[in-house]
Amino acid sequence: MHKIVFQNPEGKPNPGMEQAYNSIISASISELKCQTHDKSVEFELIFEAPNTYHVQITACCDEFKALIDDKVAQMLS
Repeated sequence: MHKIVFQNPEGKPNPGMEQAYNSIISASISELKCQTHDKSVEFELIFEAPNTYHVQITACCDEFKALIDDKVAQMLS
């Protein structure tokens, strides 16, 4: 699971940042479909106080999930 750590003295979710990362991630993986199952991937940003979002990826198979994990890792690095 990938994580995004940010400055957050209030310890609350940051909707603006969450929306920005949702848009960025979605734009880069929304066109991808599993070649075996012809299904798309789903992801969710989960806030963990005080300053972390985890990117949770759900895919139809381990191979497709690994491909998406790599894409997200490249995007976040």
